Amino acid sequence: MTIAALETLRATVTPAPSPLPARVVPPKRPQGRLAFAANFLRNPLASIPEAVYEQGFVAYDKNRVPLVWITDPAYIKTVTLDARDDFSKAAQKRLLGPLLGNGILTAEGQDWKWQRQTSAPMFRHQDLLAMVPPIVEATEAYIAGLTHNSTGEARAIDHDMTRVTFDVISATLLPGGNSEMEHAIEHNAGRFQASTGWTLLFALLNIPAWVPRPGRSVRSQGVHVLRHSVLSLIAHRRAMSTKPDDLMQRLMDAKNPETGQQMSDEQLIDNLLTFYLAGHETTAKALTWTLYLLSRAPEWEAKLLAEVRQVVGDGPVKAEHIDKLTLTQQVVKESMRLYPPAPQFGRMALKDTQFGPHTVKAGTQVLIPVYAIHRHRKYWTDPDQFDPTRFEPAKEAKIPRYQYLPFGAGPRICIGMAFAMMEAVAILATLVRAARFTSQPSLNPEPISRVTLVPKGGMPMHVTRRA
Repeated sequence: MTIAALETLRATVTPAPSPLPARVVPPKRPQGRLAFAANFLRNPLASIPEAVYEQGFVAYDKNRVPLVWITDPAYIKTVTLDARDDFSKAAQKRLLGPLLGNGILTAEGQDWKWQRQTSAPMFRHQDLLAMVPPIVEATEAYIAGLTHNSTGEARAIDHDMTRVTFDVISATLLPGGNSEMEHAIEHNAGRFQASTGWTLLFALLNIPAWVPRPGRSVRSQGVHVLRHSVLSLIAHRRAMSTKPDDLMQRLMDAKNPETGQQMSDEQLIDNLLTFYLAGHETTAKALTWTLYLLSRAPEWEAKLLAEVRQVVGDGPVKAEHIDKLTLTQQVVKESMRLYPPAPQFGRMALKDTQFGPHTVKAGTQVLIPVYAIHRHRKYWTDPDQFDPTRFEPAKEAKIPRYQYLPFGAGPRICIGMAFAMMEAVAILATLVRAARFTSQPSLNPEPISRVTLVPKGGMPMHVTRRA
């Protein structure tokens, strides 16, 4: 199997037609190694066979590649909670390590524990509610910049949401993010993500990291620019005479309880870059897909608008409104079911492990395909349909904990989960009340896994200011 052969085959693989809302059409059966690799490079989700959407455990046994997919909530609980020390984040480290080092997302053991404990106080409920005003201000600034016309202005909504959420995180958790940092993220995060398919494929197939692969130099350049931009922010903060009490400062002041040492510049970069990227990119994608879904379901857009007008009125969304915007929360949750911002994650088995009747050998890559779990035919009724009523309180209470995973699971569940939900609800409510987002009926972007879930070709939509 040569890289040239993979590139040629990848170019010939095209997604099958799919109904609305947009979805990935899985192959009917596990593919041979070459076809699997080509599909994986084009879109990792396209390599997941149909059986994964129907069964709890599926092994990939072509050419003795040690790979399994698990979707059974009990099996997921085993990997992420009960036997978590028996599984490593080896593939994720290989994928994200060059960019995020040994930060909170990629670290394990004690390194992860003390970084998590240092960051956790910033995510207390009352502290988060105090961030609602700057979230709304950033959204209103975006709305103010929209051109008002009768037909609507065609915009790249995926880019718009990225800019809005970057402004939010720069005004809340990490004040100090400037235009240079925004430019660096906008132009280099995409360069990094573009090559992730090769990196992850090499990890899954146990191909050594030193083997040359396409996009490696571009990826390295993007990593250098992003990390240097964060180092500049650190230097600027150290030069300040009065330092604010924010996440950046708490990370800079933190000491490892075992060693008493503070984070080095490299560790600070690891964590700050993790929060900058994960803290806005995932919410941006959630909002992008939500606006797409609402453009396909005008009846839900009308219900959402009615709720916002009733709960919020004409003034800005405030902290006391968030819990009352119940339908808005349901819409966001259902959007993240259909289009989970982080569509898959995995672990490598460090020892032989039993999953019901299935034995997984040490060294096997255990993939948890969140996208497929959220559309599993045995776990959800009409799984490809957009139906926010699934998350009405009484119904949501019956969903097994390890069946809905937009923020991961276990002790490693996303530390910013509550912040992300609050942010998404506040932004969506503000956007829907101020403007209508519509799209061409032909818009049917394939969901592509590139660390986050991105719409193939972007998300062009028309935006019309409401009277």
